[in-house]
Amino acid sequence: MVSTVTDTTFLTSEQYNEQQKAVAYGEDELGRDAFLTLFTAQLQNQNPLDPMDNEAFVSQLAEFSSLEGIKGMQGSLDNMVNGMRQDQMVAGANLVGKKVEVAGGHFTGGNGAITSGSIDLANGAQSIIFSVYNPVSGELVYRDTQGGRLPGRAELNWNGRDRNGEIAPQGSYLMTASAVINGKLETVPVTTMADVRSVSWDPNAQQITLEVGDDVFVALADIERIAI
Repeated sequence: MVSTVTDTTFLTSEQYNEQQKAVAYGEDELGRDAFLTLFTAQLQNQNPLDPMDNEAFVSQLAEFSSLEGIKGMQGSLDNMVNGMRQDQMVAGANLVGKKVEVAGGHFTGGNGAITSGSIDLANGAQSIIFSVYNPVSGELVYRDTQGGRLPGRAELNWNGRDRNGEIAPQGSYLMTASAVINGKLETVPVTTMADVRSVSWDPNAQQITLEVGDDVFVALADIERIAI
């Protein structure tokens, strides 16, 4: 009489499929050597009265080969992404100390130096209110009301002094603008040239960011103009 083998290393087709699913979803790791060991154990311990079909063995081999191919492709993609990230970091590092055009109005200035910003007026404006703030305290440092402007880009220049004409300290500032358009006061986005202080990697957005002010970061992809 032939006894049925009940060795714990024996895997049924259903158990094997479950294990392969776990590997596919990262719940377990099954390397080539481990697979061959399990596969050999199946051959040795299968029930002689009810052996596994050849098609089942071929299916398991094909499944493993497919998984290995996918993992190999994933490794290649990871290497490519890491290479692209390194290239972006190098490109971003070359911008440290340079000025870049950023939206939002943040910039480093003061100390009597001229700082320029700009706004786009598609339909022109009857007047413009131009302000400079301390971004930390929210204190108004400077304000100027200017006359009408034609459609197009309007330049805004701050002389680095406060409302009393005194020299403002060197530091981080925020430039804002409002325009009277068709009799209504509207806030207009300001673009400034800001100094790049540092470069970092944003893991959430998966992109390079540039520090252009105190805890103010912009994406490298959003930079439209660079100046020395």
